[in-house]
Amino acid sequence: MSCGCAAPYLGPSLGDLCYGGTHIVFLSLINTLIQNQCDIGEICQRVSPKTQPDSDYDFVVIGGGAAGSVVAGRLSENPAWKVLLIEAGNDEPPGTQVPSMLGNFLRKPDLDWGYKTEPQEFACLGNEEQRCSWMRAKMLGGCGAINGMKYMRGTPKDYDGWGALGNTGWGYDDVMKYFLMSEDNQEVGTLVSEEIHGTGGPMVIARFPDRPELAEDLMTAAEELGYPVVNDLTDGNFTGFSISQTSNM
Repeated sequence: MSCGCAAPYLGPSLGDLCYGGTHIVFLSLINTLIQNQCDIGEICQRVSPKTQPDSDYDFVVIGGGAAGSVVAGRLSENPAWKVLLIEAGNDEPPGTQVPSMLGNFLRKPDLDWGYKTEPQEFACLGNEEQRCSWMRAKMLGGCGAINGMKYMRGTPKDYDGWGALGNTGWGYDDVMKYFLMSEDNQEVGTLVSEEIHGTGGPMVIARFPDRPELAEDLMTAAEELGYPVVNDLTDGNFTGFSISQTSNM
């Protein structure tokens, strides 16, 4: 391993997840390149799983997804606390570092729970029973590892519903301050409002610096057909067309 450490278990490679001889060879080469780019694959920064837990912990976090990983990380900053993070899957494969490769990881039993929605009346009409595939990752990092790096919050109704069920502190107004603290949004004042987006936090948010002309053509077409086109899908505009922000830095 050129990164100077032993390679941990990294799950299936891009080549393992593809069908067709030519694509297998190509994606295997891409996977090898990513894995050996130490600053991309982050091979030496990965955790070593512990399959036999100890008998006692100060905190047990269930699920190592986008939220669980952060919670466990913050708790473990206190050296006096012993934290157990339980995750059903393994570490994210190096290929998940490339947003456009996300399609290779969907509906794979080792990486995706393979959930289905209830039958839809107006969507998924070509699917069996008109049920959409509902991606839920089974790996460290959770869906944040295979969502194309899109940055999107839930709607206020989601959080307020949790609060109404008795989960104190989970209402939208309660969690907003944490959204603001977490962001270092590069487009505050130009595309998004400083009232609902923050700067100076650990997570850099912006649109991808490069995108195909087709993306702009789709926005123009949507506008011509009378559909709403918005800059920010977290600003109360939850329906329409938008080029989303991403956690891309």
